[in-house]
Amino acid sequence: MRRNSEFLYLWGMQTKNPARMAKYAMCSLLALSFGLGLSACGDGGTKTAGGGPSGSEAGNAITAEILTADKTPAALARVRLMDSEGLDCDKAYSAQTDKKGSVTIEGVADGDYTLEASLEGEALQIPVKVSGKDVDLGSDNLKKMATVSGSVGDPSANGMVKVRGMEHSAKVVDGSFTLDSLPEGALSLVFISDADHQDTTSTYLKAVAGEKSTSSTFAEESRALLLDDFQDSNYQNRFMPARTYDGGWWFFSYSEKTVTPDSTLIFGKNHIFKLENEDGNIVAHVAAEMGESFEDSTGEQYWAWATMGVELGKSDKKLCNDISSVDSVAFRIKGKGIIVFTVVDANLPIEDQKIARFEYRMSDEWERVSVPLADILNSQYSYKCVNQLDWDFKANPAEPIVEIWLDDIELIGGDRLSIWEK
Repeated sequence: MRRNSEFLYLWGMQTKNPARMAKYAMCSLLALSFGLGLSACGDGGTKTAGGGPSGSEAGNAITAEILTADKTPAALARVRLMDSEGLDCDKAYSAQTDKKGSVTIEGVADGDYTLEASLEGEALQIPVKVSGKDVDLGSDNLKKMATVSGSVGDPSANGMVKVRGMEHSAKVVDGSFTLDSLPEGALSLVFISDADHQDTTSTYLKAVAGEKSTSSTFAEESRALLLDDFQDSNYQNRFMPARTYDGGWWFFSYSEKTVTPDSTLIFGKNHIFKLENEDGNIVAHVAAEMGESFEDSTGEQYWAWATMGVELGKSDKKLCNDISSVDSVAFRIKGKGIIVFTVVDANLPIEDQKIARFEYRMSDEWERVSVPLADILNSQYSYKCVNQLDWDFKANPAEPIVEIWLDDIELIGGDRLSIWEK
């Protein structure tokens, strides 16, 4: 009854505003198909999927074995397969596992999908790429379901939040929402406002099995891979689940022997830079005087260095992220002196961790800089395990003061669903 009521509610909204019917279309009818065999939801409504042998032009077969958290067969578990970028029913299939926890979905067209399975408070999600042949996903275990809550940024906003690539949605009332019964893993959330002529916004986070996570700030969908714009006024990047675990922090570090930071721009004891309001726009701001390197009486060398950076994983470096699908990193910047944009893989030996570097001289006017990652990568490394993005201050006796204003850090191109899977 709950799903039927939800469907009738949405249908009522659609008929009141026909122009927005596609915007609010949902996969509610999928729930009615369980127990009726495999089905797909398309423009023509619910229809039987399959048709033709596996691997033919008619489609491919996906097989999987689903186990419970206790590693017993997940008999009669609900299975859904949906276009990984989809919000609605296009290319969506549903099925049930057999008594041994096995499931086969036939007639699947080439494409990128998310397979989701759920049973009695447990769930999982698996990314699936279909390309001209059958796919055997092997076995995987369900885990306790997760919950995500948060705000879309506007306390007066109403509408709906959907999970990209899955059949999950929640009403947004006075700017807030809660999504439950979610599988652990990477989630892309999209907010669809009730207000006319308002663009969709999105955010990205990792749901943790059995826990409640808080979403980060929502950004316009056209900037779905916005790493941070600082508008939430916190020091954690927007793709990290706020306050759920240690990681994703912005930082400012420097050599205390050779560098003197501008104390008015330092916030907190961990050398965190200051966030400032510039005509309603929140930006990061930090500056330091770069002294000269020297050698003390024992022969120890002290270098002048300072770094502003952001973690892409946990602070202990155990979590890294695959940005190999990203074309470039773009950011708005102004300031004094020279910075060196650096990509870091902290799992390598310390002398090899800076796998890509791009030098840039700042000006006193805002500029948008786009750094093509393929052009700056050290040829012996890859971007499959990145822990940090850094803006290193370059010491120059002729220009001892280096100052950075930074905003709108974006990852351009790439597969948003693969970047933070690790």
